[in-house]
Amino acid sequence: MNPRSALRWAWLGGLGASVGGAAVGIALGPAPQGLVGLVQGALAGDLTAQVILLDVRAPRTVGAWLVGAALALAGALLQTATHNPIADPYLVGTSAGATLAAVLAVPAVSALGATLGWQVGSWLPWLQPLAAFGGALLAVTLAFRLARRSSAERILVAGLVITAFAGAATSFVLTQLDDTRLRAATHWLMGGVTLPDLGAALPGLAVVAGALLWSLANLAQLQALTLGDDRAAGLGVDAARLGRRAVWWASALSAVAVSIAGIVGFVGLLVPNALKLWLGRDQRATLPASALFGGGLLAALDGLSRQIAAPGEVPLGVLTALCGAPLLVVLLRDAVAASPLPRLARGGPALVAPTVAIQGLGVQFGDRWALREVSIQVAAPALVAVVGANGSGKSTLLRAIAGVQPVDTGAVLVGGGPPLVALGGGELGWLPQASAVEPGVTVADLVALGRHARIGGQWLWLVGARLPEDDETCVARALGQVDLAERGPCDVGSLSGGERQRALVAMVLALQPKVLLLDEPTAALDAGQTARLFETLRALAHAEQRLVVVATHALAAAAARADWVVAMDDGRVVAQGRPQDPGVTAALETAL
Repeated sequence: MNPRSALRWAWLGGLGASVGGAAVGIALGPAPQGLVGLVQGALAGDLTAQVILLDVRAPRTVGAWLVGAALALAGALLQTATHNPIADPYLVGTSAGATLAAVLAVPAVSALGATLGWQVGSWLPWLQPLAAFGGALLAVTLAFRLARRSSAERILVAGLVITAFAGAATSFVLTQLDDTRLRAATHWLMGGVTLPDLGAALPGLAVVAGALLWSLANLAQLQALTLGDDRAAGLGVDAARLGRRAVWWASALSAVAVSIAGIVGFVGLLVPNALKLWLGRDQRATLPASALFGGGLLAALDGLSRQIAAPGEVPLGVLTALCGAPLLVVLLRDAVAASPLPRLARGGPALVAPTVAIQGLGVQFGDRWALREVSIQVAAPALVAVVGANGSGKSTLLRAIAGVQPVDTGAVLVGGGPPLVALGGGELGWLPQASAVEPGVTVADLVALGRHARIGGQWLWLVGARLPEDDETCVARALGQVDLAERGPCDVGSLSGGERQRALVAMVLALQPKVLLLDEPTAALDAGQTARLFETLRALAHAEQRLVVVATHALAAAAARADWVVAMDDGRVVAQGRPQDPGVTAALETAL
């Protein structure tokens, strides 16, 4: 689906789903009269019909919509922040932590108030949601720390551990309740909407609206985050800070859902992933659509839960689990790993001159030195080629120059200052080794991330609207530099491997950084495309006084077009200089 259609379906389809779901929620129930009869009775002054519609079904439908919108948006944010398609408030322990805190808060504060003689009755309506938020935030923080964000599987296992512990603690608390309170609490824990009146929905509505507005205001950064933490950092996005804020909002949304309906699982898993299969992975479509379609789905399911077992009721959490559990089995096969990055420094001075100075650099992984006593000094204008066999340390060297790889010995300076300052300020652009790029975004929008994600501007909500003139010029120029000027409107999923690689290079070129780091940018290119890209990068470096550093296996292109060559082996620099220098020539001939 093209981006314009995806955005149209996200908003118009989502609004239609919300209205339709609310209509189903209000229409279904154990009352013998149908919706038309209830409306006619209410308009005629029938008190029973008015109570059913306004005091029972309307608050429940609004509450169910809020629960669905909150959980679906929370799931979408968690999946973006962790690069993990199975992230869900229920699966990572957020809902269980919120539930335990909510169950503990009321009796604990009531007992404390009775002991101290305080009147706490007016606090209780606000106490449970606040306690649920704190419990959700604590649970998800523990899950990420236990897993160290190393992989989707470990995050899931950590979440299940926390869920098991919180569930056991909740069960212990429930054993202390009398039969009446136990029955009510058990029904709530299985997922049952409890909203006394429409006014009680206002705090939850404020949180959902705030989370959605924050998401819309950070669309470019969130879209960059879907490319991976490394690529997002290469565009100047502070992935760690953005991920923490996304988790914070997801925790607040989970707290809203738990305070209204207890544990309702799998909504945050089912809705965002189903929408990605339909609408693609453009965050402009999937984030608002998750909230709108999630709300409509839960509103309809809540009405169905009252209808299928009338005059009884099927817990809402049972219905969502029946829908979501099969999807989890499928998604577990394709879990995506994530890795943490250091926080970018912001607001530093602009580079006076594009230079890289490395002195005595050492990086150790366990008992192996990936880099040992590396010393390099290069300055613009220059195209620098870092060559060597696999495992020689090329990628680690570029990560160290970008500032995202901690070093054990020595120092790295970019423009005379810390690399993270240059990276965060857009003076340095870094493209890590390429992996798969998800379809659902146009080539032009992918390249535009090299502008919007760094400067913090809001990504355009209306697909097809013109970019600001400066940004449009930079994007068009970057696409032309990699021979993709005609492919801008195409979906990245339609590109060949070589075209996709060149589009990623254009994404970083659009930043217009003074120092450009490219890790294996020619990996998917043929010999002719490799030569043209090297010619483009060298011309760019000399025409605009830039420093371009390329880690590459394209030895022939490096020998023919690089200004400076750094040859590496086993983490050491074995030769460096101009390509025609005897030591460099010998190193290149040995590698060839």
